[in-house]
Amino acid sequence: MATATAPIDERGFFSLGLHSGATFNALLAAGRDPDRLAIVEVVRDMPHIFGLGQYGGHRIHVSEVDCVIESDRSVFVLPDAPITEEDERIARHVEHLIDDGATLQFGIGGIPNSVAQLLASGQKGDFGIHTEMFVDGIMHLHRAGKISNQKGMFDGFSIATFGAGSAALYRWMDRNPEVRMLPVAQVNDPAIIRQNRRMVSINGALSVDLSGQVMADTVGPRQYSGVGGHELFVIGAHDCPDGKSIICLHSTATANGQRLSSIADSFPAGTPVSTPRHHVQFVVTEHGVASLGMLTARERVDALIEIAHPDFRDALRAAAPGR
Repeated sequence: MATATAPIDERGFFSLGLHSGATFNALLAAGRDPDRLAIVEVVRDMPHIFGLGQYGGHRIHVSEVDCVIESDRSVFVLPDAPITEEDERIARHVEHLIDDGATLQFGIGGIPNSVAQLLASGQKGDFGIHTEMFVDGIMHLHRAGKISNQKGMFDGFSIATFGAGSAALYRWMDRNPEVRMLPVAQVNDPAIIRQNRRMVSINGALSVDLSGQVMADTVGPRQYSGVGGHELFVIGAHDCPDGKSIICLHSTATANGQRLSSIADSFPAGTPVSTPRHHVQFVVTEHGVASLGMLTARERVDALIEIAHPDFRDALRAAAPGR
């Protein structure tokens, strides 16, 4: 078992830096098994990030390591995602859905960072952070004084299981007492997520059909991303008292040079569904918000067509089930 770490500290520990996920417990198990190897690759600019003692502290001692490799590579920096006009319009819709005291989960991309920037410059606050991925927007919220982390679970800390962003983010996270990395089994557990105060999950999607099913990682036979914690955070936020699960997407996409509606009348047979319709609450495009939680099947169709791009609404109405 091998993983990248920060340089060894004064007590002989290697911090696992930007990634705990499923790696941490596997690394510890390998280090304690005489028939396996535990290998750490020390990356010189990997930030030293703290964990919590009850979950192993996000570190491994040199005495449990079989091999140490001194790397000459730098830590991966995630390029800034360009923020489009559609991203900004979606972010404004999402910002209106978030209340003071919410616990926030952000995904990757321009929309979540736009939401975080709006919250950082706005009047709302007293937020908590419980997220799979730690992104630059969370740093901006901390710097704006918007994070209290009095959220009911892991109070006092912004919780994540991995981080990806700018070099500035990594410098800010280094030995930051307000940040904690935990194994994915704790961070992405819906039973834990739902105990946070006013949990809000903000996730992206590739397409949503008129029943409310979400396709977030695959189009046809092509997989665009991993499944990740998308559905787990949707469930956790959905089941949280005063929680909100928000799915964001542009109303159109371009494939093979053709502009298509991201709100689809139906998915092709065999399409992998990332999130089933009964877990979906809010769907947001640049054209508005569809609140699906208490709607009938027919009402869902109407609500989703209203946030589709105007150029495709008539065709969606004509193709809608039961029309």
